[in-house]
Amino acid sequence: MIATTYPGLVTFIAERAEVPVETVVPDRPLEVLELDSLTMVEIALFIQREYGIDVPEGDLRLGQTLAEWFTYLDGRAGR
Repeated sequence: MIATTYPGLVTFIAERAEVPVETVVPDRPLEVLELDSLTMVEIALFIQREYGIDVPEGDLRLGQTLAEWFTYLDGRAGR
């Protein structure tokens, strides 16, 4: 399953959004979690630190789904 590739990211997003981790699902746009631009920067820094994947500003957007983020990250990681 796609969420197993980046389980820490799902948990991190849920913590920042202050929602149960079960509500952070792959096929739902992340904008429903009401994250702000500062949180997006925190997420990008988390990805860099935890997975070693550089995420240029603006590449991850709230209108995308988590599945789209995972596909993007897999591409950046060369998977």
